[in-house]
Amino acid sequence: MKFLRNHLLTSRICWTLLILVISILGQDIIIPGIDPAVADAALSKQTFLQMLGVTVGGELKIPTLLSLGLGPYMIGLIIWQAVSALDFDWVNRLTVNQTGYIQKTITLILAILQATQLMLYLKPALVPLVLFNQQLPLSVSQMGVVIILVAGAMFTVFLGNENTEKGLGGISVLILPGVLIGLPRALQFGWEDSNYSLTLPHLLVAGVVTVIVIIILVMLLQIELRIPLQRPLIEGTGSKSYLPFKLLVAGAMPFMFSSTLFLIPNELIEANSRLHSSGFSNFVHTITDQQTGWGIINYGVIIMLLTYLFGFITVQPLRLSKQMKENGEYILNVFPGTATTEYLVKWFLIMATFGGLCLVVIAVIPLIIGLKWHGIANYTVYIGSVAILVTIVQGMWEQINALYSKYSYRVFN
Repeated sequence: MKFLRNHLLTSRICWTLLILVISILGQDIIIPGIDPAVADAALSKQTFLQMLGVTVGGELKIPTLLSLGLGPYMIGLIIWQAVSALDFDWVNRLTVNQTGYIQKTITLILAILQATQLMLYLKPALVPLVLFNQQLPLSVSQMGVVIILVAGAMFTVFLGNENTEKGLGGISVLILPGVLIGLPRALQFGWEDSNYSLTLPHLLVAGVVTVIVIIILVMLLQIELRIPLQRPLIEGTGSKSYLPFKLLVAGAMPFMFSSTLFLIPNELIEANSRLHSSGFSNFVHTITDQQTGWGIINYGVIIMLLTYLFGFITVQPLRLSKQMKENGEYILNVFPGTATTEYLVKWFLIMATFGGLCLVVIAVIPLIIGLKWHGIANYTVYIGSVAILVTIVQGMWEQINALYSKYSYRVFN
C-alpha cells in the first residue's frame, strides 16, 4: 500500500482495473425471477435498447444486476446541465452539496422509470418466486426486478464516482468494456436488418477503416478556436489568455445517442397497433430506414441537432459570458455583457456547425455506400462506437500525461 501511495499513477490504474472488474462481474449476475432464454428473445427484438446499452455501458440483452449501466446518470446529468446552461439565478445560488443531492434525486427518478419500462418488456420472461414452498404472486417478481435494477443503477453511479476520485477516466470509463465488447456486434449486425459477415477480407477493410477514422477523430478533437482574452486586473503575462472553442464542441456525444434516437420513433409506432396501417406510420418508417435517402437525411439532421444541443450544454455560452464579466475578463473590441454573449453564441454556432457537418459526413458516407452494397451501412454504427472509444481513451491519456508530468516538477533543485 505504501508503494501505491507513493506512485499515484500506478494506484489510479489499479483502482480503475478493480472497478472495471466489479462492473463486468455485475453485468454477469442475472436477476432472479426471470427466464434468461425468454428474456433474451424479448429484448433482442428491441434494437434501440441494444444500441442504448452500448452507449450507457449497460447490458440490455439479458437483465442483470447492472443492466441499466450509466443510463439514468447520463440522462440526468444532461438534464441538469441543460438547466444550468440557461443560467437561472436559483441554480447559481445552490451549494455544491445541494447540487449533488438534486442530481442524485434526478438519477434515482430516472432509474425507477427506466427499470419499470425494462420490466414491462420482460413481462413474458417473469416467473413466480417460491418461498418456503409457497409460490409468491407475479407482482412480487415485478417489484423485485425494478428494485434490483434501480439498486444496480445507483451502485454503478457509486462505482463511477469512486473511479473519478481514485482512478482514471472519470465515470465514463465504465462504458469502455461495453463498447469494446460490442464492436464486433456493431459491425456484423449494425441496424439488425443487414448482416455483414466477419470474413477475413471484411475484417481487413474494417481494420483500415478503423485506423482512418481514429486518425480523423483525433485530429478533429485537437482543432480549436482560441479567442484572446484580456485581464486588466492581472499584471504580467497572466493578463493575456485565451478562450478555447473546440471544433467538436460536443465531442462524441452526438454519435453516442444518434442511433438510438433514430430508431425510437419506429419502435413507438410498432408498439401502437392503431398506427400500423396509417399514413403517419409509413412516413415514420421512411425517415427511420437507413436504406432510404430520406432516412439518411434524417440521420444527418439528428446528428446536427444533437451537436447543437450537447454543444450548448457543454460550452454554456450564457453562463460563460456572465462569469467573464464577474471575473473582470473581456474580449478585445467587444463590450462586456450582451455584446459578449452574442459574440460567444455566434462563434459557438460557427464551430458547432462545422464540427457537426464533419460528424455528419463521417456518419452518412457508409449509409450512402450501403444503398448499393448491402451491409456497409453497419459501419455507421461501428464508427459511432469507435468515436465513443476514442473520446474515452483520449480523456484517460490526457489524465495519465498530467499525472506523469507531475513528477517532472520540483520546487527546489
